[in-house]
This record gives sequence, structure tokens and C-alpha cells, in this order.
Amino acid sequence: MSKNQYYTVTLIAAASLLAMLASITLGYNNAKARAEVNQRQQFVQQSVQLEGLYKEIVRALAELGARNNDGDVKAMLQKNGITYTANAAAPAPPAAGTGNPAPVRK
Repeated sequence: MSKNQYYTVTLIAAASLLAMLASITLGYNNAKARAEVNQRQQFVQQSVQLEGLYKEIVRALAELGARNNDGDVKAMLQKNGITYTANAAAPAPPAAGTGNPAPVRK
């Protein structure tokens, strides 16, 4: 084997070794990234499942805050980007005897 052939084979072997190390490193990083994506996906799926419960909790807090005129609850909800307005109280029904009079017969 000549000197040039020796150096060529050695260079090819070194390049192959570097390619193998790069492949191992990329495979490890890929597995790590997949694990992170799977973890985030699981979090998103669990969040979707709990979305209805979260809405009910927020609705209940808003109703209690509006009913009791609780500024702390309203401030906490606003801090988290949730605003609400209290509906005006419904007018009271007319008292007995003050409604429309009976039609008069002629």
C-alpha cells in the first residue's frame, strides 16, 4: 500500500467516524426533542379535557363576585384577562292590586 493510499483510507475512516458521531448526536437530540413534544402534547390534551371545568369555575367566580360586589374577585379575574359586567337587577313584579284593572262592561 502506498503512502497516498494509506492517507486516503485513513481520511475516509476519519470522515466515517465523524459522520457516525454526528449521527449519534443527532439521534440523541431527536429523541430528546420528541420526548419534549410528547410532554407538551400530553399537557395540551389534558388542558382540553379540563377546559369545561375551568369555564365553570370562572363562571362561578364571576357570578359570586358580581352577586357579592367583591372587588378582590373581580381584580383577580381581570388580572388573568377575564372581565365581566353585572347585569342590572330585574325589575320587581307589580304588587297585587296595582296591575291592569279589570275591563269595564257597558
